[in-house]
This record gives sequence, structure tokens and C-alpha cells, in this order.
Amino acid sequence: MRKLTFKGFLAQYIKRLSYAGTVDLELLADELNSGNSRLTAPLLLYAVTHNKTSRLRSALTAKGCPEGIINMLSFLEESDVEELLENGSLPEEYLKVWNSFLVRQAQPDNDRDLKAALREKTLQLLKEKNCSNYRVYKDLNLNPGNVNCWLKNGDDSKVSYRTAEKIISYVMQY
Repeated sequence: MRKLTFKGFLAQYIKRLSYAGTVDLELLADELNSGNSRLTAPLLLYAVTHNKTSRLRSALTAKGCPEGIINMLSFLEESDVEELLENGSLPEEYLKVWNSFLVRQAQPDNDRDLKAALREKTLQLLKEKNCSNYRVYKDLNLNPGNVNCWLKNGDDSKVSYRTAEKIISYVMQY
């Protein structure tokens, strides 16, 4: 799986924040002007990272958006945005977007660590409760190869975090 980039994250984030679920700058400028203020920082960052500042500027101007938003777009366009975000030099709403990206980017590593801890606890409980891997995957209707590969070899790519939680919950109640 490819590592998440800030550019890719912003496209996903904009779609989630917008009412229309789009990255169409005309629609987003209209939405921003009609009161979806939480869209401001991510939209400006999106336009800068995707080299669409002139299109967004013209859309914002046509919709009659406040001059402060257009000025901020010009400032961001002339700056190294990621460096400003890493240094914490931008206003809080921009740093919130950056922090959301960092959390989302670290999620696979966090899931891997959590699944490893769940595996260790599951193995301990399986031994204590004298429960077999067979019983686990049969009763939970899971793929036997994936469950065994995770429990025996520690291959965390074989089960999701949700499945690992389901397994440990079952073993705790066994």
C-alpha cells in the first residue's frame, strides 16, 4: 500500500467536508461563501498543493468571498506550505488540517502496533482458557489461513484491527 501524501489527503478531506462531496472548485467556492466555513483552510491548502490557486481565486472573486480569504490564498501560493505547517507558522485552522493528516498517515503503523499487542494478549488467553485456533475461526466464521497466520506467525497483514478485536473479545468470553 502506498504511503499517504498531503496532496492526496487534502483531496479526500475536501470531499468529506463539503456538502456536495466533490473537489470542483466552483461548487466549493459557492459552498464556502454560503456558510461552510470549516472548508476554508483545507480548500486553500488544496488549491495551493494542486496548483489550482488561480482557478480558486477567480471562483472566490466571482462568488464575492471576503478579501481576507483571497489574501491568504495569495500568501500561501507564494510560500512553502508544508514547511510552514511543519514549523507551526500558520494559523490554528491550518495546523488542524496538518495534524489530521499526520494522524491519518500514522494510522497503519498504529494499527500494526495495536494488532501485535492484541495478538500477544490473545495467545496468552488462548493458553489460559485452553481454546484452540480452530474454535476461534469456526465460531467467528473467519478465514482459517488468515487467523492461523496471524496467531502463529504474527503476520499482521492477514487480519484487520477490527477482526483482531473480535478475536480477543471472543477468547475473553470463552
